[in-house]
Amino acid sequence: MLVSDTDTFGLQLAKYTNVAASTILIYDYFITSHSEVQWAWGRKWGIIRTTFTVSRYAPFAGALMTSYSAVKTWGTQDCTSFNDAVNGMHFLGIIASEGLLIARVYAFSGNKKAYLIALLSFGLAILVASVILSTAPINFNIPGVGPPCVFEGARSSALPYGLLMFFEIVLMFTTAFLRYQNYFGLHNKLIRSIYHGGLFYMFCITMISTVNVIVITVLPLSYSEVLNTPQIVAHSVLASRILFDLQVNKEQSVFPTYLSTNMPEMQSLPDGSYEGRETNTGAGQVYQA
Repeated sequence: MLVSDTDTFGLQLAKYTNVAASTILIYDYFITSHSEVQWAWGRKWGIIRTTFTVSRYAPFAGALMTSYSAVKTWGTQDCTSFNDAVNGMHFLGIIASEGLLIARVYAFSGNKKAYLIALLSFGLAILVASVILSTAPINFNIPGVGPPCVFEGARSSALPYGLLMFFEIVLMFTTAFLRYQNYFGLHNKLIRSIYHGGLFYMFCITMISTVNVIVITVLPLSYSEVLNTPQIVAHSVLASRILFDLQVNKEQSVFPTYLSTNMPEMQSLPDGSYEGRETNTGAGQVYQA
């Protein structure tokens, strides 16, 4: 089978971007390790800390395994088991990162269980659909399937990323809704920082998912894996920063009791003295100057 110059360039670009993303992940780990030591180590283990740990370290395995697959020539070797393991690590890292985003939205809602249940249920539905689309032998009549054990995906792999993009958009709009429902009219530096910072990180994660869908569906199949590792690296790096920045804002604020957290456990916003007028937030609490 002849390989065109476009296919050759696409495969090389995919290899470079995946290896580069692994390097970025390692670099980011070292420059944020002090934050992890300060805010995570020595804390009590719970659901959120476990989720944080998985989102922090599972991408290392997924990124390194993907980089290995990118540079390895399989020949006649069977790569199915290895590829399944890689996909499993990618799913695990992304699921954990999305779990942190759900926890962040839940905390921003004032720990209202209705939001937690709704987001977890919706997230579970997205997860089940994504797993089915990725693994089940369903023929969607979508043309474009790469040869086995070549660093190429299939057009149909854009479907799980599309669902992921949709879920992230829902999280963004939920955060914006909570901002105007619970904290409209408040002029507090900490609340603004938490809102804008979290929304910015969610937007970045959503954008890389969007670009990934476009690359897989529009460009030649040789480009389909260009954003494979960058996707999980972005999830891990940005989701961790949401928690780290939350703690920095808490420590630097002149009103440190606004947000009660045990890193990376994120709790509700208790009663405190907010700047501005008396406001019923809708989260079950009244804030007053």
